[in-house]
Amino acid sequence: MADQLSAQPHPDDQYLARLYRLQVRELEDYALFVADADGKIITWNVGVERTLGYKEEEWVGKDVSMIFTEEDRAAGIPRTEMDTAAEHGRCVDVRWHMRKDRTRVFMTGVLKALRDEHGELIGYSKVFLDDTARKRLEDALTQSNADLQQFAFVASHDLQEPLRTIISFGQLLQRRHQAKLDEDATKLLRTMLDAGQRMNTLIKDLLAYSQLANEDNTAISVHLDEDLETALGLLRVGIQESGAVITHDPLPNVEIERSQMVRLFQNLIGNALKFRKREEPPRIHVSAEQQENEWIIRVQDNGIGFAPDQAGRIFAPFKRLHGNEYPGSGIGLAACKQIVERYGGRIGAESQAGVGTSFWFTIPFDRTVERFGRQESPPATSDRSHKP
Repeated sequence: MADQLSAQPHPDDQYLARLYRLQVRELEDYALFVADADGKIITWNVGVERTLGYKEEEWVGKDVSMIFTEEDRAAGIPRTEMDTAAEHGRCVDVRWHMRKDRTRVFMTGVLKALRDEHGELIGYSKVFLDDTARKRLEDALTQSNADLQQFAFVASHDLQEPLRTIISFGQLLQRRHQAKLDEDATKLLRTMLDAGQRMNTLIKDLLAYSQLANEDNTAISVHLDEDLETALGLLRVGIQESGAVITHDPLPNVEIERSQMVRLFQNLIGNALKFRKREEPPRIHVSAEQQENEWIIRVQDNGIGFAPDQAGRIFAPFKRLHGNEYPGSGIGLAACKQIVERYGGRIGAESQAGVGTSFWFTIPFDRTVERFGRQESPPATSDRSHKP
């Protein structure tokens, strides 16, 4: 092949086109392919085999949907991505995909619409790379931060409550019965109160330290799709035990603290998993829509729901609509409200008892970031989405 290339005397258009095709075809680090307007694959490169395991004869002629997960295929995500690319020129794709051996690989890429000189859609080109190693590392770091935050919350609330009781009754005993206590009892009581106060100070300082450490090490989110997938990874056990089916539309790229965004998705989807109907598995869908000057992100479920007049109180700390029937402290949705309002957004819920709930939150559009060299385009509008 090298001899054939070197035999070319001049770099004419045909020769350059051949070089370009060889360059693309032999590229290993990126999987690239072209599909026709119906989604049938018509090209292949070495990166496809390296990343997804398909040889050329196993790849060409197949539908692009074969690399998507069963959940995403059932939700029509392959078609949604093509429609988004056709409408806006491109569609960012950040999600788990399926290899030939049916193992999962986390891919980051972009789908671009191809048009002829008359503007007619003739197909799509897609370039993406295997981002699994980085995704797993970030998930591990996110899990570590989540564990630290959970410990900090337990320390600040669950441990301080009984500690305050011990200190209060100790002080009450000291005031009412000081004259009846001998020197040894007085010393023991004073030691107990001093130790309690030190423990209380230690817990508060530990909470402040963990929050400070989290702020200093928070990454900036770019792909909300990736943050959602991280949250789903943290909820894997609950998803498997409940048999939940969770899908999502393409989500926007915004500049937000990543750990907070993961926690927001984790709390909202975890809420849907918790308050599910006992007779059917949860079905949860996350969608995004741009309206006016903000993004609206929705988390829709088919759970037990609640009366519409209760929507205003569910975001208050320690407010629980269902008593002790379901586990939890009532802090999850309050934390969601704090996260959303921190970056200038709004949060709310629409629900009907026995039907399901749609939690929504907004992100100011000026937080949208550029990716792949141009402004983010809004995703296709979900049928479930409307402005709250």
